[in-house]
Amino acid sequence: LSPREPSSSFLGITTGTNQYNYASANNNGNIPNQGLVAIYNLTMPTRPEHIFCSGCPILHSQFHPTEHPKLIVGGAASGQILVWDARVGRYPVQRSSGSSMGGHDCEVVGMAVLGDNSPDGGAGGGGSGGSCTMVTASSDGKVNYWSASNLREPAEHVMVPKANLSCLRVLPGGEGVMCGDERGGLHAIIASSGNSASVAVAGAGGGTRKVVKTLHAGGDGGWSSSASDGTDDLDASLEKGVDMGHFGMVTAVATRSSAMNAGNSPRLSNKEATSSGLGGGSSRGFLRGVGGLVVTTGVDWSTKIWAPAYSNVPLLSYLSNSYDYMCDAQWSPVHPSIFATASSNGTVNIWNLATFLDKPISGSKGIPIDNFQSTSPSADPA
Repeated sequence: LSPREPSSSFLGITTGTNQYNYASANNNGNIPNQGLVAIYNLTMPTRPEHIFCSGCPILHSQFHPTEHPKLIVGGAASGQILVWDARVGRYPVQRSSGSSMGGHDCEVVGMAVLGDNSPDGGAGGGGSGGSCTMVTASSDGKVNYWSASNLREPAEHVMVPKANLSCLRVLPGGEGVMCGDERGGLHAIIASSGNSASVAVAGAGGGTRKVVKTLHAGGDGGWSSSASDGTDDLDASLEKGVDMGHFGMVTAVATRSSAMNAGNSPRLSNKEATSSGLGGGSSRGFLRGVGGLVVTTGVDWSTKIWAPAYSNVPLLSYLSNSYDYMCDAQWSPVHPSIFATASSNGTVNIWNLATFLDKPISGSKGIPIDNFQSTSPSADPA
């Protein structure tokens, strides 16, 4: 949603002629039918209010975090970061540099906002502070950090070694990110504490020194030597059949926003908040308590819940009853124990950890996505 115009939302269209023909719908044959970003106004949901073109598939898009709400940022399959201005026209007003200047040269697989994670800004919120930073990830393992005021060249970068990244999400606290890769690995990029020998230092081009912490290396059938601090613990886990992580591509990482953690927790003192686990402190570079829980989904049919502040091993793991790819996951923006998952068979499952730890509250078969589609304005309300 637009951070300053709640009635507006956007949708990225990434592929070509088999998609909805916006050029025909708008009676304008000059609009190319590939790499489109369409902005809808909820007061007239049957047609887009603005259409932006790029000439190449757009994989991610969002409203600019700090500038005018008419600015849109997109990540392309070419690796470019594009900026559109609804006041100017359909084509990008700014494009990021190539790999020679620090930009991406592989497809952009994730885009998020760091820095201002207050209820009025941050990831998905659009703050106004100068400290706001955008982070993008590409499939070659490169993570770029951009100043919101300069999306031509990245301010710094981090390489996740031996990882073809597939998704990215901001960690609670607004300063670190969690990435999944195509081999099932799960990696966190956090600020260096300077005293942890178990964390691999990543190469960054300026700014705060960052490190890559691998929870699960992936690519080995769900078992990872990096998932345990000691060989003895790993051997014990193998003997007990402990699940170490995904053994197929991680399709989504879901974390709670700091705004939700702050806005939906009771007003407690720092001591009370720490003891209750609602938002007290961090451990191993991650937020402790329920606010630090992470949900991941993968093509191995599984959904996993992690508490990286305490362990590199998943707390819970769920297998799809239909044996379909799990495509996405999102935490509820208002309820701390509810999250939703989507699968490739077109169903959505709703989970409430306060009710059941082993099954979704929506039923084992899930909710068909057709049930969420609104009826046509011309349809009979009955």
